[in-house]
Amino acid sequence: MEQNKEALPGRKASLLQVAKTMFFALLMIGKKESWEKGGDAARMTPGQIVAGAIIGGIVVIAALIGLVQFVLA
Repeated sequence: MEQNKEALPGRKASLLQVAKTMFFALLMIGKKESWEKGGDAARMTPGQIVAGAIIGGIVVIAALIGLVQFVLA
């Protein structure tokens, strides 16, 4: 049984690549190439996506709470 090696990315995305992809996804800015074969997002595993989304959500909520406290102080 022959496997298609082109369908699977060669290596996992780094922490910086995951953070960058999640940041641009939050801003809804992105390139189609990043999700296609060989792009940063194409090498991300589902676990990296979930962890990045959770951490990104926590950072956004903390930033909003900090902004509200700054404005009300």
